[in-house]
Amino acid sequence: MSDPKLAQVSDVLEKLGSQGASDLHLTSDRGAFYVKDKQTKPLKMPQSMAKNLLDALIEATIDGGVGAFGRLFQAGASIDNGGEFRGRLAVAREMGGLSGTIRLIPREIPTSASLRLPPAVTAIVERPAGLFLVVGQTGSGKSTTIAAMANDYLQSHSTAMYTIEDPIEFVYPEGSSLIVQREVGPHVESFAAGVEDAKRRHPRIIIVGEIRNVETARAALLAAASGHLVVSTMHAGTAAEAVDSFTSMFTPEEQGLVRTQLAQSLLAIVAQQLVPKHGGGLALAQEIAHNTPSIAELIRGSGSRSDDTKFIRQALMSSKGEQDGQVSMETALARLVAERAITTAAARDHARDHSALAEKLQQHPLRVA
Repeated sequence: MSDPKLAQVSDVLEKLGSQGASDLHLTSDRGAFYVKDKQTKPLKMPQSMAKNLLDALIEATIDGGVGAFGRLFQAGASIDNGGEFRGRLAVAREMGGLSGTIRLIPREIPTSASLRLPPAVTAIVERPAGLFLVVGQTGSGKSTTIAAMANDYLQSHSTAMYTIEDPIEFVYPEGSSLIVQREVGPHVESFAAGVEDAKRRHPRIIIVGEIRNVETARAALLAAASGHLVVSTMHAGTAAEAVDSFTSMFTPEEQGLVRTQLAQSLLAIVAQQLVPKHGGGLALAQEIAHNTPSIAELIRGSGSRSDDTKFIRQALMSSKGEQDGQVSMETALARLVAERAITTAAARDHARDHSALAEKLQQHPLRVA
């Protein structure tokens, strides 16, 4: 980024990142905004400066520059000026002109310990093969969880890992492992094509940035069945919804077979949320669904999508499920309340089942500070 305007963007990212911000929004007609602890606030920056910085970013990072928006309307790219924070840029044409969002990505990959990931989750990357899904809404920390787990493993093992991302987010440091990172667009046509190429190279771990369509879902499932550990993300609120979303990408005629294949290859699904903490910051709440024999049977399905989703949720919240190591979102939230990390009100705001949360809160009394 030799352009002074781009260097100025980098300076803004460094300042916001050091203050704990997660996103920077630039608009051509409303100025700039930043996101911290899930709250969007205006940034003290002249409107004209925000527009100029956005235009400079587009010209420098998007193939075709501003002119590309006459035919594409939206695009994405990576931003890297060598500082402490990289950026994932998404820009689009909208009613007010152009707008862009930069997700701040720290150069240093956090550790599983710093994220307080439980051993039951971090141990999944030790498994030799299968499909591991980390799901949640945008901004729930899915990529960060995966990067922490993968990097911890890479630092202690000599292995091979292959990533297909859109765009590349965390850059893994070189070490004793072979790491190949490819970006959809500049390096490979699609996630599915990248997975197919990865299978021919036979890395131990394949990270797929996101399963968005049936082609990627099929490629990930086949790669997991062929002896690779495939780690990916999806947009889903719960583990049960992730199973339904994954299978519903396929035609009705295929879904029975896909459910059987998923029941055989799935290792676990972790559904997560970031919840505002006491005094600022965010706490990580994780629903953990291990693919035990009872869960596998539910994944195979009963023929009713709504019943299948309900039964998986019930299995995670049951005493038998807890004995098997399952953790429902309501249990995770109740534990955070017990640890005084979040308030009961915040837990209710993020729970799907308020009656189940009330029951779990009774089982996890507040701990004395």
